[in-house]
Amino acid sequence: MPENSDDSFTSLRDGSTDANAVRAYYDDWAKEYDSTLDGWDYRAPGDACDLLAPCLASGAHVLDVGCGTGLFGAALRARCDAKIDGLDISPASLDRAGARAIYAHLLRHDLNMLPLPADTNAYDAAASVGVLTYIENAEPLLRDLCRVVRPGGAIVFTQRDDLWTPRDFPQILDRLSQDGMWRVETITQPRAYLPGNDEFGDEIKVIHVLCKAV
Repeated sequence: MPENSDDSFTSLRDGSTDANAVRAYYDDWAKEYDSTLDGWDYRAPGDACDLLAPCLASGAHVLDVGCGTGLFGAALRARCDAKIDGLDISPASLDRAGARAIYAHLLRHDLNMLPLPADTNAYDAAASVGVLTYIENAEPLLRDLCRVVRPGGAIVFTQRDDLWTPRDFPQILDRLSQDGMWRVETITQPRAYLPGNDEFGDEIKVIHVLCKAV
């Protein structure tokens, strides 16, 4: 875990919605990220794959939104034969993801900048795991995921349970449903997130959501 590389990103628990601070933090952490998360028993990528993989046909085209060093992509490729593209703000993390040789395309992109660099209906599915903590208002991004995922395709994302209500996620899910953007298929109970990290422990958990684009 890096030293505080930016005054606006003071701890992993507090996080930041400053894109430059997030980039700098994860650039500093990239080399040790996988081993650190393994030591903290980080389960979200595998749990998200358990939701998404049954929705995918062989060869499905998946967008990994905020792919980091590629933990979700690696978990997904272990479960199914998917073509995966990745977006992330951290160049150092993208270098680590590229070294896995599991992504078809990787692109540096700030997820606050919309629309995403992807065509309409270009993907069979999209996933954003451990990312929305860093997006102050996730609704525009989630709406754009409904654009880039074909009708009937799956969208999986996670959010920490301590941010679920303060960031208005129940209302966001309802608005996108009412606007005919997606159908909400699954909202899990809060699950263990980083049980081996003292800042999180059993106090902060993560909620997984599966939706189908309309």
